[in-house]
Amino acid sequence: MSLKKLQPVILFLLSALPLAQEAAGDVELVRLRDGRILWGSIVEHEPDSIQVHRLETDGTVRLPWSMLDPAEEKTLKTRFGYVDTVAEEVMTQADRLTLTDGSEIVGLIVRRSDEHVYVKRADSTVPVAKRLISGAATIVQVPALEIFTREELYQQKVFELQGALQEEGTLGAQANFELARYCESLFDFANAARHYRFTAEADPAFEPDVVSASIARAELKASLQEQVDHLAQIDLWRARKRYDRALELVATFPNLYPQSPLMDDWIRMRDRVRRYQERELREQVVRRSHSWATKLARQAAREIDSYEGVLDYLDEKMAEDLLEGVHKDLLPIAPDIELPTVRRLWDERTGGRYRQASYGLATWLLGKDKAQARLEEEEEEEEVAEGSQAEARRELEARLRRYYENQTLARQAKSGGGALGEDPETFWESLNSGARSSWILAYFVENSGLFRIERIRFAPCRDCGGTGGKDVIFSGAAMVGGQEGGRDLVPCATCHTVKIVRRVRYR
Repeated sequence: MSLKKLQPVILFLLSALPLAQEAAGDVELVRLRDGRILWGSIVEHEPDSIQVHRLETDGTVRLPWSMLDPAEEKTLKTRFGYVDTVAEEVMTQADRLTLTDGSEIVGLIVRRSDEHVYVKRADSTVPVAKRLISGAATIVQVPALEIFTREELYQQKVFELQGALQEEGTLGAQANFELARYCESLFDFANAARHYRFTAEADPAFEPDVVSASIARAELKASLQEQVDHLAQIDLWRARKRYDRALELVATFPNLYPQSPLMDDWIRMRDRVRRYQERELREQVVRRSHSWATKLARQAAREIDSYEGVLDYLDEKMAEDLLEGVHKDLLPIAPDIELPTVRRLWDERTGGRYRQASYGLATWLLGKDKAQARLEEEEEEEEVAEGSQAEARRELEARLRRYYENQTLARQAKSGGGALGEDPETFWESLNSGARSSWILAYFVENSGLFRIERIRFAPCRDCGGTGGKDVIFSGAAMVGGQEGGRDLVPCATCHTVKIVRRVRYR
């Protein structure tokens, strides 16, 4: 519609504006999520909706907050005190120590002795024996309440703002407002309410609507400090990654305080714990899967003596052991997590650093064709529904393929299938534990179907230079084919004519 055609409508609305203001108070524009706008005055607001007296119809309509434009919703909720205008969670630098058992301690190193490192946390200062520390400390960002008490953080902020806090006018109002918001982020609502009042006293014209709503909100929460501390304790356990304890407190809050005015805060805290829990699960499922792959490879190298026995273990049991191990490690984070969820989180992983595994000098055990095979381009596969017969058939085919490949290698082991007639079983027994575990890991990540193979790399055999044999010159009394002296090509006893060492780059 052209501006010329809209002109009468605009003139009518402008002419009606004084009458509407007289009848229903201040008129303002309310933007809706679908792009429409309403002219009218807000006559009532509630936690789930507002009532607008419409200018064009002289009627009243109730609008759920979800119908409003997101920016408009946030502005109005802030104005009416339904949204905490607190700052982001207060973070601080801390030291992370990794211990020899794989666990971590996060805190602030405050002093050192000959035998201990003393790490400060909010609840205590912990001595950590130096002999238990693996590597140097690293710097990380953590929630400040994990390291300092609420009072310590408050005094630090007061010291930072001490000059401006005593000023009159806008400067003093801004400093007190900043400190009040900081106190709210620490769940220190008594001090927050006090500094919001100081803000209003220093400059009554400074954000009067926001300050007034903030005072009411902070005073309400200060009167409910026991409930606030319950929520703060949830967040502390969340920061320490003890999600079992955090969710236990989340579950008890509605039973202890069924009529609590802080139920919206409880909902936000519950969702926050679940969000952080999900993030931690996704990080740990990747970290623990790679850790268990290495651990199981080393364990198999030590405990399974025969080459044929290793192939049997690699067929399926190792993948099952890995998933069960990861599942056990994730239980402290999510006590009710199940194995299918572990597999789903692993399959949904994105990114991550690349790792490398090598078959080493035992590459020839794969057989020449498989050892030299390059990574085939993935063929486009028809999508199949999860749990369908097509998916089950595809999984069965993959299992059969792995089974027949392993049987071929096992027969080779029994018959001595190396290029030089060397018995693979005897060769396997001669390998040290490190070489065995490296071969097992490389085979597992390439063939289990659990890992994403980015590239297959080849390095030439270090003895024959990638030729598969050595040109040996015979001289003197040496006999070659009944003739004295001469030369001959001798198969390489290191690579067994395979020529290369196979390496797998994966994640």
